[in-house]
Amino acid sequence: MNKDIDIIETTLLRGRVQLLQPKQGFHASIDSVFLAAAVAVKDRAAVLDVGCGVGSAGLCVASRNNSIHLTGIDIQPELIDLAHQNAALSGFEERSAFFHGDIRSEKHIKDNGFNHVLMNPPYLESGTHTPSPEKIKATSHGEGASGATLADWVRYAHKKLKQGGHLTLIHRADRLDDVIVELEKKRWFGSLAVLPLVSHAGEDAKRVIIQARKERYAPFILKPGMVIHKDNGKYTKEAEAVLSDAAPIVLR
Repeated sequence: MNKDIDIIETTLLRGRVQLLQPKQGFHASIDSVFLAAAVAVKDRAAVLDVGCGVGSAGLCVASRNNSIHLTGIDIQPELIDLAHQNAALSGFEERSAFFHGDIRSEKHIKDNGFNHVLMNPPYLESGTHTPSPEKIKATSHGEGASGATLADWVRYAHKKLKQGGHLTLIHRADRLDDVIVELEKKRWFGSLAVLPLVSHAGEDAKRVIIQARKERYAPFILKPGMVIHKDNGKYTKEAEAVLSDAAPIVLR
């Protein structure tokens, strides 16, 4: 591990997932937990976490089913090193593998080999923002820093999924149209379901969880928005169940 990086220790899901993270830069957030909750894991499923970072979302998925195998890939080697450590700390070392690589060119992870792909792509489109001077944060938040576009992320997911496999991702609500366009391009994905995440009742959604299937087509579903916070700032009952008790989010 890069000894120049200051590390902090955190947990998710009431300690089920132990995380070492860089003190500066991108940190695992509730987005990772909500994303993981929407991945409908079945026994012995093969799950791929694209842009896995330190492993937060994928390890949350692994914590819900002891028989799945988790694979992760990220372009930042220092985060992959931490993902390996986090898998060991959380007790998932024997059923997980993490790889450093660029999704535009990697050749080591099996094509057509996964039941589920989950991902939290950079939210900010290249050319629409000023990248952070902090490398890890810049790469995690903006498409331009890594060179991969949203289209590259969707293309990679399609390549790695088995026929009929599920893709689940979280993104900014104001980019939902971009996501849908990429998913339905070339009819790579269908059976879309969308869940808006709303910070407080009455507000516009800031995040959306989108699920689709590789080359399977069913009517589009728009779920009722999930409200995250009560008026007093505490989590709602539904959000608390996801964040603390690993309750699933059912999209279809």
